[in-house]
Amino acid sequence: MSRHITSGRTAMLSAAALGLLAMPASNVLASDATSAELAELVERQSEMLERQAQQLEALQARLVQLESRAGIDEAAPVQPASFQSSAPTAPTMASDRAAVVEDRAAIEELQSQVALLEAAQTDQSRIDWSDGGPEFISADGTRRLAIGGRLQYDASTTNGSRFDDSSDERNISGTEARRLRLDFSGQLSERIGYKIGYDLAGNDASVRDAYISGLFNWGDEDVVLYVGNKYDDRSLDGATSSNNTWFMERNFVSSAITPDRGSYGLGVKGKVYGDSRDWHASFAVTNGRLGADTDHSDTTTYMTRAHWNPWHRGTDMVHLGGWGFYEDFDPSDDAVFKNIDAAGHFNDNVTIRSRRISDPDSSNAYGVELATSLGSFAAAAEYGQREVDQRDSSGGDSMSYDAWSVQASYFLTGEYHGYSRKSGVWRLPEINDPVASGGMGAFQLAARYQELDFYDAPDYPGGDGNSTTLGLNWYPNDWSRVMLDYTLWDTNNRSGDFEGPDDGNTVSARLQVVF
Repeated sequence: MSRHITSGRTAMLSAAALGLLAMPASNVLASDATSAELAELVERQSEMLERQAQQLEALQARLVQLESRAGIDEAAPVQPASFQSSAPTAPTMASDRAAVVEDRAAIEELQSQVALLEAAQTDQSRIDWSDGGPEFISADGTRRLAIGGRLQYDASTTNGSRFDDSSDERNISGTEARRLRLDFSGQLSERIGYKIGYDLAGNDASVRDAYISGLFNWGDEDVVLYVGNKYDDRSLDGATSSNNTWFMERNFVSSAITPDRGSYGLGVKGKVYGDSRDWHASFAVTNGRLGADTDHSDTTTYMTRAHWNPWHRGTDMVHLGGWGFYEDFDPSDDAVFKNIDAAGHFNDNVTIRSRRISDPDSSNAYGVELATSLGSFAAAAEYGQREVDQRDSSGGDSMSYDAWSVQASYFLTGEYHGYSRKSGVWRLPEINDPVASGGMGAFQLAARYQELDFYDAPDYPGGDGNSTTLGLNWYPNDWSRVMLDYTLWDTNNRSGDFEGPDDGNTVSARLQVVF
């Protein structure tokens, strides 16, 4: 009876396997099948492989038992009962020998079906939508192409400034498409990757990240090298993606303590990740940036950053970090000047102005980072300083300025702050109760105070200022966010169109979608 049941199950599994094999990936891809249908096919084939593996295991165990009872050598061929010796044997012996023949045939047939199913799966490329945008994955999983990006639409209104009676007044309102980013990234092999990103904001198209990467091993650590144009690894707030920062604008440390070329550099960059994934170190040597003029030499910049998590448990952690850079200016660089937004990106009139250093020779900067995350609460503090030196032939002057920032955040709905121990940056949180599931999403309260001081000597016309920002962020799901920031700002510029002390408030809002 058990032999008939086993044979019947084998026949059913074989028939089902043949049914799946009748729908090869090439036919599915040639039709109008959706990615969900392809995923269903792969899932059904995987389930069939698992069931057949279990069936094979049961048949092989039964075969060993029958061979032992029948006194048959496992490696020896078994003849059908009608061709065996005519010597008298017990009825059970003949029955066991017949069962051995049937089971061996069933095992061979199942093994053949498993091989066919595995071959069918390896022939299938697939599309993965789990991260929002489509990712095209080759059959062997080594070649990938992901399409992603972000849409950030902002609105802003400023009030309270004493400069409200001129054509370029500070009390202005408006909207803008802050970032319309489209990224293409992927792998050419298991160790070679690439990325190119386009930003369509500001009525202009510009290339952001554009690099080739290589993954190497250095002892127990992973090393990634990037060749091309890549965003800097500099400061906690600066290295964090704009998708994940707690406020609409990065802090003064990130925006003011920067190389003169900006936050992107063209050259060679690399990162070393600790095998425990609780530290990393980066380095970069860049010479210019994409889109720069090509009628003179570029400024060379050397940069490094490192972070360490001395303590972590689950999502809780302590973050320590530091960074620095050195610039060797080309003689064609005529001046260094900073004009930093204090009331948000839209209002270019509310800024803190530095003095101008002509004929710069070099600059150096450093920064320190401290952060923690404890349950739904998190906090961070940063400090940075930069010094710019003038060439001796032009007077040998220097300008030194600094900035600092403290901020805290709390999730009212119980989420944990997203954080990457591997790279030492903030990530988006995982939403406990998304709107699509009937929930209310996640609500985050945040507060920040920061200062920037260009006033490095009594007779120098550098400005200073500070701002306090209260933020409320709503995450309907893992890929969208609505932000509301209220900023009280105070500036004191000693040159420019808005000279003298001034203060006011700015309300800003953002709708963000990430894919």
